[in-house]
Amino acid sequence: MQIKRAREMIVNMIDDPQRYHSHFATFTSSTGMSIIYGYETSSRDDPLVQVVTKAVELGIAMMTPERAMLLKTFPSLLKLPDWCWGSSIKHDAQASTHHMNEMENLPFQYAKQHMVDNSLLDQSSMVAENLQRIEKQDEVSKPMLETALKDTAVTALIGE
Repeated sequence: MQIKRAREMIVNMIDDPQRYHSHFATFTSSTGMSIIYGYETSSRDDPLVQVVTKAVELGIAMMTPERAMLLKTFPSLLKLPDWCWGSSIKHDAQASTHHMNEMENLPFQYAKQHMVDNSLLDQSSMVAENLQRIEKQDEVSKPMLETALKDTAVTALIGE
């Protein structure tokens, strides 16, 4: 799988060298997406790769020591009206939260839907295998276990 993706990346680099960052992002994400969610990325402009890339970029931009100190010192900045000077940190935090939620939910929903459709018969994934285990648990535990699995999957994807 990695050799196939490496070949695709080389072809993409030759065809469109200006978008090398996108080609590397697709290559890097494709292995994790396949193993974690059973998702096969397209060789170019994959929508889930774009969601992950955008979320990680915004998350890294938001997690600077300066912003953390500013928000710790002045937590009321998150309560400023949208029109007020200084509310850009609030907008950035909302955008980052939105994209992080997309990154957590969209691939997970993809894996769940493909389990229902039985289209993963020949391919397994971390999420699919653990969702099958969760189905055997009692009804009270299922939501908690599914949330833990979702958090684990997105952590594995980011850490890859």
